[in-house]
Formats: sequence, C-alpha cells, structure tokens
Amino acid sequence: MCYILRILILILFVDVITAQPNDKPRAPMPRGVYRAREVPDSPLLLASGMAWSDMGLIIAERKEKRLVVLRSSGKFETLRKMTQPFGVAFDPKGKVLVSEKIDVHHIVRIQDDDKLDVLVGAGEAGTPHALAVHKNGTIYWSGFPDGGTRSRTPDGKVTVHQPRIGHTFGIALSPKQDWLYVTSKLPDKDRRAVWRFPVAVDGTLGKGQPFFATKDLKPMFKDLPAPKDGDPSLVGWIGRVQGLAIDSNGYFYIGGAESHTSGAAVAVISPDGKEVAAMILDVPRNIASLALSGDGRTLYIAGAGEYRLHQVRFD
Repeated sequence: MCYILRILILILFVDVITAQPNDKPRAPMPRGVYRAREVPDSPLLLASGMAWSDMGLIIAERKEKRLVVLRSSGKFETLRKMTQPFGVAFDPKGKVLVSEKIDVHHIVRIQDDDKLDVLVGAGEAGTPHALAVHKNGTIYWSGFPDGGTRSRTPDGKVTVHQPRIGHTFGIALSPKQDWLYVTSKLPDKDRRAVWRFPVAVDGTLGKGQPFFATKDLKPMFKDLPAPKDGDPSLVGWIGRVQGLAIDSNGYFYIGGAESHTSGAAVAVISPDGKEVAAMILDVPRNIASLALSGDGRTLYIAGAGEYRLHQVRFD
C-alpha cells in the first residue's frame, strides 16, 4: 500500500511541475452541424476585418468609419474613429494595426497617445485588406481586389509575394506560424480556393501554392439540408471565398459572399484540407470576416453588408 501511495504521489508531483500555468486551453474540434445566432444587442454593422484581444473583439466598421469593440461584458463601444478601416490585427506588443483603403491606402498602428503611425504608405500598400502578424512583427496582408499578398518586415521592407494571386481576401497564420494561408475570392467557381505560403523562421515567405479548393470538398452530415442546386460540394454553400480563421488545432473556418447557390454556411475544414468537419448555418449570407475568441470556443461572424454580428459557441 505504501509503495502504491508513493507512486501516486510521484505522478501527481510530475503533473504539477510539468504544468504550464500560462498555456491557453486548446480549441474544441467542431463536428457536425451548428446554428449561429445574433450577438445580443449587436448594432447593424457594415463590418470588415475583426481581431480578438484581451480588450475584446475589435471590428472594423465602415459605415460609421470607426473601430468597434465588443467587451467581455457584452457591450459594444466605439474604440476610435478611422478614415476607412478594413483589416484589424495586433502586433507582438499588443498595439492595434489597421489597414485602410478607398479613401486612403495604408497600414497604420495606433499608438498609446491615440496617434497613428503609418507603417506602410500608399505607394507600397497596394489595396490592403485583411491582416495577419508573425510573432517577430512581420505583417502580412491580402490585396483585394488586385494587390496580391504582401508583407512588411520589422525593419520596413515591403515585398509582393509570388504568385500574385487574384482577389486575395482572408489571411491567417497556422498555429506554429510555419504557413500563411490566404483565400482567393475569384468569380470562377473552379478556382475558389485557399492558398498557402511556407513561412521561414524569420517570417519570410516562399512561393505560394493552392492548398484546397471548395469544389473538391463535400459536406456529408445527416442534419445538413440538401443543397438547393443539387451540387454536393462546398462551392454553392460558401460562394466566393472571403473570411478565414484558423484555430489552435489547425482547423480552417471559411465563409464567403455572392454565388450562394446551395445555401449559405461557414465550413470547418480539417487541418489537412481534405475533410469538411462541420458546417455552421444561419449565418449572414455575405460574410466579411471570421474571428475566434481567445479560448477558441466562440466563432464570431461578420456580414459584408449591414448585418448584426453573429456567433456560434462550440461545446
């Protein structure tokens, strides 16, 4: 009995010393069919990019030309007025980064004194849309409609990456930051895809390649309504691929706008890009962007038009 007790104590001791108190809980792995719902008290938002931080969910709101924050209390507040915000992200120090286009074309950082620090000017920004940030401070952005995929290193060097994929929209890094993914919102349904670029340790990118196309993926769930157009693939459910998010397990969340011939949904794709793990229904018909909460258990869905913010909570 004493021997068994010593073994149990040893096991408990090892568990304690190997535990990492700052480890974030891993995201769930959604399976099956889910239904989204409106976030309580959400205003109508002409939303674009979104990003999560300790202060809450930051939303680029184009109608009122501002950044909106959804606090953990459930309250929506104006964080700051902008010129024409599209993409939102955070740098390694927690500073808010914003891409703007139409009225201006640049990428800026909001300083502690609320002033804007222009990181990429009009000559190099292209048509900046969604943003992603490497842990070393390299900034990546998509270029809808024709700016290609670009990056800025911490020392200010801007690169247009090859190939120059048309209509890049959503953008996100893999959990290990060894791949950068972008969605291609091309009108041609056979070319709607998620592409990826290999990421070196220093944040530089290799040549991009298609990773998976919506025409090659078929959702197969008994609770999923039959596609309106009879096409079993994701082409008609997602439409032209726009929003993109990746959770800590490497699962892809993709949503689109326009050309919804089967219905409208957000699809959850396995990390290898070969399986539809889940479908999320009752979403805005035109999706602008997707963002996950810090614990990865809530997906926020913004519509490309005047929609209320939607969410789905995973068990």
